Amino acid sequence: MATRWMVAIGVLAAGPAMAQAPDARGSEDEIVVTAPLEGSRIESLQGAAVLNRDAVTDNLVGGLGETVANLPGVSSSFYGAGASRPVIRGLGDDRVRVLENGIGAIDAASASPDHAPTADGLDAERIEVMRGAAALAYGGNAIGGVINVIDQSIPTRAPENGYAVEGLASWSSVDQGRQGALGLTASTGPLVLRLDVGARETDSYEIPGFARSAAQRAAEPLAPGDVEPQGEAPNSWTSVRSYAGGASLVRDWGFAGVAVKQFDTEYGLPPEEAGATIGGHIEMEQTRVETRGDIKVDLGLVNRIDFGAQYSDYTHTEFEDTGAAGTTFNNTGYEARIEAHHGGLDGKLKGAFGVQYTDTDFEAVGDEAFITPTSTKDAGAFAIERWDLGGWGLEGGARFERRNLQNALSGDADFDTISGSFGAFMRPAENWFFGATVARTQRAPTGIELYADGPHLATSAYEVGDATLQEETALSFEASLRYTTAKVQFETSIYRAGFEDYIALVPNGLVWVESTDTLEDSAFVAPGEATLPVFAFVARDATFTGGEISLAGELFTAGAWTVRGDIAADYVRANFDNDGPIPRIPSRTVTVGVEGEAGAFTTRLEAVDVAKQDRIAAFETPTDGYTLVNARLTWRPLDGDKDLRISLDGRNLTDEEAREHVSFLKDVLPRPGRSIRITLTAGF
Repeated sequence: MATRWMVAIGVLAAGPAMAQAPDARGSEDEIVVTAPLEGSRIESLQGAAVLNRDAVTDNLVGGLGETVANLPGVSSSFYGAGASRPVIRGLGDDRVRVLENGIGAIDAASASPDHAPTADGLDAERIEVMRGAAALAYGGNAIGGVINVIDQSIPTRAPENGYAVEGLASWSSVDQGRQGALGLTASTGPLVLRLDVGARETDSYEIPGFARSAAQRAAEPLAPGDVEPQGEAPNSWTSVRSYAGGASLVRDWGFAGVAVKQFDTEYGLPPEEAGATIGGHIEMEQTRVETRGDIKVDLGLVNRIDFGAQYSDYTHTEFEDTGAAGTTFNNTGYEARIEAHHGGLDGKLKGAFGVQYTDTDFEAVGDEAFITPTSTKDAGAFAIERWDLGGWGLEGGARFERRNLQNALSGDADFDTISGSFGAFMRPAENWFFGATVARTQRAPTGIELYADGPHLATSAYEVGDATLQEETALSFEASLRYTTAKVQFETSIYRAGFEDYIALVPNGLVWVESTDTLEDSAFVAPGEATLPVFAFVARDATFTGGEISLAGELFTAGAWTVRGDIAADYVRANFDNDGPIPRIPSRTVTVGVEGEAGAFTTRLEAVDVAKQDRIAAFETPTDGYTLVNARLTWRPLDGDKDLRISLDGRNLTDEEAREHVSFLKDVLPRPGRSIRITLTAGF
């Protein structure tokens, strides 16, 4: 016991830890560690999805948003190949919490769609996605869900043979992309050491036709003599480097350790002028120092403590197409979190309670500094309990959170939020699970929403905050039904969330005049003046309704081949109450796939159909639907402890023009065209 407490005191900080990692290939019964009440994915009251290492590797074709966008209910903000952020059930930006190993990724991704998240899947062992209100465990800015990128930078287990090596190498045709990663683990006694390196380089990617959509070309024709870019997305190159080193003590009581991570990326931005091929670029870097652990204890009902903390120093600079430095964004701070887990009542009751604290300093300096320096402090406390009687059970929780913002010009602002949920579940028959939850969750406004005041070229708008905004409150209901056997998996969820004072960015009818730096009525602006429309953050009531459904099962066997089929669909409908659709809501998606497996070989053919989005806000334009055809062949030539996996992917095989309605760039930047990708992963 003394040894346990010495370790606990030595690294005490706060944040959930990853438990023992599951098999790399995953299973329906694997534990979802992002949920405070860690349990089987299929018995989570929240919609949960897990991408294991193979699935992460197969989807490493861009930023984090692209990696998880194939999951039901998830889409990508897609700001070119260099920047994409997850959107869950139509909610993005500060409403989706991006975590690294259960601790927040302190960066500037939620401030602007052209800012890439620093969490990347290059060295991820798995990525967990929690759909729906996750605010109880992770704060108000998880009101839409959580993305948790989990790696082994701090080892959670010792390698069986004293060492382990994992490698990745990949090449793609659409962008001449080169990608690689290497992870080394070694142990000596209870001490386990880890080293990770990763890199990705891509040229500008190929597209099926013109960069600008037909509607955009008709609305804003080029001047005589100018040429429309086609065949290649202008200035869409990327370069990523990541390094991490860590060490931990791994014993029968759990693990505890530290790690240092460095993430550097550069990527091109679309040209500002229509018809141009040269644009600016972003150079970004983050240094992250992290500690976390998972310790078994014997403190009455409390049997385990998860803790962790991280400090991050983040900066990125936006360079003009001339190469001159424009705006620099800095964000430094730390986050700390601790959870205590308990059981009781002969295993029928389990729960977790904890506290969390975040302190960040954000500033922007330069031509596009649309917000003055702002410090944000969040302190929260939560408790979640589950009572399981076998055939049925109950689950509930509550969280209190206080946010303090200090702005260089506007002074202090304080917000207190209270969130709570109550759910029930039942197992009506073998292999069936039904659950329903009602939740009231609150989110405090961000510094951007309160204090923005300046031109923001990434959104092609002059953004204006509102310092009088109050907390955003959602009353949501979700019900899910799941059936799982070795041969058939079925899952469906429906939800409805009514928001009071939903904070949205909408036009207010004015324009910003660049030459005078003033906001004017467009009717009084002289012809030829450079202007941007003014968008203001406002609070309006809103409703989100939708659902997801998926079915997979074994179809037949033919000789050595076992053939499976799957189908998945998602839909979300979002409206301002009595005021029309909310902007940039993804349209209905249906994915149909067929897989065959025989010995060391696996094949897959799938079609992804995205419907036309014509339920749009007044200032939006419709987005055409599209169907992507993808295929994959995978070969595992080795048996035993050594793992070698070679896959050949074909994406968008019909070279379809595809534009993401969620993206601010949908009319000037399509998704990549036809691509062939070969990937090799190895481990021993």
